[in-house]
Amino acid sequence: MVVQMAVIGKVIAPFGIKGAVKIYPYTDFPERYRLLKKVKLEGKGFSQFKVIQKARRHKNLWILHFEDCCTRDEAQKLVDLLVKIPSAQRMPLPSGSFYLDEILGLEVIAVGGNKLGHVQDIMKTGSNDVYVIKKEKEQKQVGDSQELLVPALKSVVKEINLEKGYILLELPAGLLEQ
Repeated sequence: MVVQMAVIGKVIAPFGIKGAVKIYPYTDFPERYRLLKKVKLEGKGFSQFKVIQKARRHKNLWILHFEDCCTRDEAQKLVDLLVKIPSAQRMPLPSGSFYLDEILGLEVIAVGGNKLGHVQDIMKTGSNDVYVIKKEKEQKQVGDSQELLVPALKSVVKEINLEKGYILLELPAGLLEQ
């Protein structure tokens, strides 16, 4: 059985000389570092579970010290690796809220049944997220953009169905002509 993993941060630099690392958290739950006992580090051909010896917060970053990382040089080798946990260990969300990785890849359907494409990316803006939808071939016209940008607003997003793998949208007038 393959365990689904969720990215919760990225190693951005060593911290001090005793092997600690700075983590940029990719989470809306910055206090979760207190609950971490073991994480998986992945990237650059590296994939390994690491036991956390100490964890603390420093400004908007996490400082983690792994059991087998004792020098600044060892910590430097971990820079740019993603920090992952089993998806089952994620913080629970309120009803109607979703993790970004749950939305990525979902099929996008307009009210009326017209298939628009799939969610390729999610842009964070100040007020609301914007779904970047890679258009279906039928939706593309000569000289047309390959992407459709849709605001993630309740007035636009009518349903997100993870079980069936789709998002139902009611597009504002003129949005398909972008």
